[in-house]
Amino acid sequence: MSTARRASHPAKRAKVGERTMLACTNCKQRKLKCDGQSPKCSNCTRSDRDCLVEDPATGLHRPRDYVRSLEARVAFLEGLLQESRPEVAIDHFAGLFQQPQKADGAVPDSAGAANVAPGASTQQPVNDSDDADESDLLSNEVALLCLGAAGREPQYFGPSSAVHFSRIVSSTLRLPRRGGAGGTASSHYSNTSHATGRYQEFPGPGIMAKLSKAYFSNIHPQYPFLHQPTFRLMEQQCLEASLRNDLGAAPGSSLFFVLMVYAIGSLALGHSEFDAAEGYYAMALDQIAPLLDMDNLLSIQAMLCCAVYSVRSPVGASLWKISGMAMRHCIELGYHRSTERYRNSVDSLTKEISKRCFWVAYDIDRVASFILGRPASISDNAIDVELPLDIDDEYITPDGLLCPPRQNPSDPPTQLTGALHSIKLRQLWSKFSDNLYSVNSHHGSDSGRNPNIISVEALRQELEDWRATSPDKLENLHARPLSVFASNDWFQLAYNYSILLLYRHYIIDSSKPAAQVPVSLTQEDSEQEDIRDRAFETCSAHARQMCLQYRRLYQSQQSQIQFTWGSLHILFLGGLTYLYCLWKSPHVRRRTRLNTVINTCMACTTVLIIIAERWNEAISYRDIFELLSESTIAMICGNGGDAAESRGESLELTALTTLMGGGGGGGENTSGYTYDTSTAANGDRADPEQVGGSDMALQDWIMALDDVTAPGDLHWLAQELLQGIKDFEAETNVNSLN
Repeated sequence: MSTARRASHPAKRAKVGERTMLACTNCKQRKLKCDGQSPKCSNCTRSDRDCLVEDPATGLHRPRDYVRSLEARVAFLEGLLQESRPEVAIDHFAGLFQQPQKADGAVPDSAGAANVAPGASTQQPVNDSDDADESDLLSNEVALLCLGAAGREPQYFGPSSAVHFSRIVSSTLRLPRRGGAGGTASSHYSNTSHATGRYQEFPGPGIMAKLSKAYFSNIHPQYPFLHQPTFRLMEQQCLEASLRNDLGAAPGSSLFFVLMVYAIGSLALGHSEFDAAEGYYAMALDQIAPLLDMDNLLSIQAMLCCAVYSVRSPVGASLWKISGMAMRHCIELGYHRSTERYRNSVDSLTKEISKRCFWVAYDIDRVASFILGRPASISDNAIDVELPLDIDDEYITPDGLLCPPRQNPSDPPTQLTGALHSIKLRQLWSKFSDNLYSVNSHHGSDSGRNPNIISVEALRQELEDWRATSPDKLENLHARPLSVFASNDWFQLAYNYSILLLYRHYIIDSSKPAAQVPVSLTQEDSEQEDIRDRAFETCSAHARQMCLQYRRLYQSQQSQIQFTWGSLHILFLGGLTYLYCLWKSPHVRRRTRLNTVINTCMACTTVLIIIAERWNEAISYRDIFELLSESTIAMICGNGGDAAESRGESLELTALTTLMGGGGGGGENTSGYTYDTSTAANGDRADPEQVGGSDMALQDWIMALDDVTAPGDLHWLAQELLQGIKDFEAETNVNSLN
């Protein structure tokens, strides 16, 4: 046959009968009859040779069970991937055959995948919080290429997607892995051994009423993204299914939201209910995957439930990541645009709840971004959606509003009044961020060149207007509030904290000329005073108010208010700001009485001790502030060296060990000595050689802050506090020479 003819007729695959097995290469060479057994024929088994067959299409020699071994290997790798990354692990066998996996089959489920390969170790829950954070970070910061079914292009899931969002929350909570998201609810409640002791029995009617009341009286007024009448219908569905001992018959969406409300309500009730809260939370996460796949309003509400749980819980998913995902999902659905212009045909209930969901996501996103010093998810310039109507839930129906919304400030507040003022404060914080903390702004120095920069005076006036219009008391059914927001102190605390945010750069930027500091801080009879010292005095006064107010909230005999990450952050930042002003400003030291300093420091320390007794993660914060406050009081008293020396180095070394993660603490108060006020009462000042007797230990403490998982904007203040101590020593030395 000619070459041209051979080229025009390519080699065809040899025809093999249906029951004909290919002979292996060894049997062909020896002209033996091959029985075609898999994985080795009888001849190769006896001679202990590799049993290879020739692929008619490629001519390559491969094991007889090559395809089956590849399938088993793929299944094994998918099983491992399912354990660590369930959002990218796709069982293509399940998609092809749609049949349940058997325990002895070639394709294992995620729980038994490690049994496919001998020696493979089963993954255990990670105990190191850093590893969990890195896992979450990879999920959001690094693009994921998901393995698709055979013959399909890889699918890209970037940071704005909410693919199987339950992995983020469950991995941070160290929850046990399930074999995918397809399990029914009933399987987790009927098998007690499968629950691993983490799941909670569905509550009876009495506990249901208690938990939902705790949520809607204390949490809902601040984060009103659920519709209470709709929730009551969901709750009734779950109750009826529970009474029939068939909780799996309840709709998955209803079960998720009911369990999340119970989990958050349990957190609001106190530390004794934390185990129950984790149980409800674990049960709810089993229902979240179908909700997120809907890509609708329910998906956003599910994300916000997880975000609010993280706000209230010492453990949980990254609040910044959850709020960012919820915000991006809102943007994807167009919830940031005007409902009157773009969604006017939507029914009243959907329109109002969509606005509430967006603004709650905005609220949480702004707080998390501001605290961590990171950009927000969306610029205010891209938002034109209206604020929610100031109206109670029961007056909102799909057919319209049953009564007009509240418009007159003199009218009694509704359940939404407080949330609306909170949103307006976050909008003001956005202006703070854009004008004071932007990388392109230099505070007051650029205001002349850039007309878009708002002056600090104008921002302060907006803050004063907000405080003047904010309610002094919210409508609350609880005689004893369970959250700071439900108390009468939230708006004043938020105002004081906003003052610190507004003037922070003026008290830490020593290079700023006094003329650039806002004139609004001056008084008519104090024009000759240093204006920058007025900034210190303002921050010192508001930081002191924060410390005293938190002590009143948490130390009251009737108080049942529970702490959150946010309250710990604000309190700790307020206490550090107060100490910083004392160290940095001679003007503040001259105008501050010793008993005022002691009272303020003890107020902050008392609350930190209360929090640390209930929450071990707060021990480092308590110990840091105790040491810094003791050094500050010793400096004011004028016997810093004696006080530090009398205590020895044991406290400093123990506290430093605790700070560096070496244990210690255990909830015990480390402040064990009294302050000698006789020297300061006589008006004496510190001797230069006595001031900072524990300066090196203090420096070690502050430098070690990098090893503490503290909120992001505490490091700068601690570093500046150390510099303030050094400046004070230098100033004292100069005065002694004069």
